[in-house]
Amino acid sequence: MSQPSAKTCRLVDRRDNCRCIRCGKNLEMVAGSRHHRRLRSHPWPGLHLPSNLVLLCGSGDTGCHGWVHAHPSEARLEGYMVHAWEYPQSKPIYTMRHGWVLLDDEGEYHPVNMNN
Repeated sequence: MSQPSAKTCRLVDRRDNCRCIRCGKNLEMVAGSRHHRRLRSHPWPGLHLPSNLVLLCGSGDTGCHGWVHAHPSEARLEGYMVHAWEYPQSKPIYTMRHGWVLLDDEGEYHPVNMNN
């Protein structure tokens, strides 16, 4: 199975400040992984773009990464997962550090006002 490029990994790590976006844990101190918001089981050309990848503590079974996979309905409400027909760059995600944001494919976030 293909993997994100080294450049994409650097963009995501920098954007997320090497921290779990859900709980804020420093991933230089605890194990973490890059999570695909639109899951690998829903392949599409943008699978490994920065807008589809976020840093979470743990693996697919532990930590916040495990929570996302164990609670898909709640994870979708918070933007950690998106449906196969959705595009991650247009789906807001809640981050511990910045609140609600949109992620782009240049490795940046853009604040979103969810009160409208």
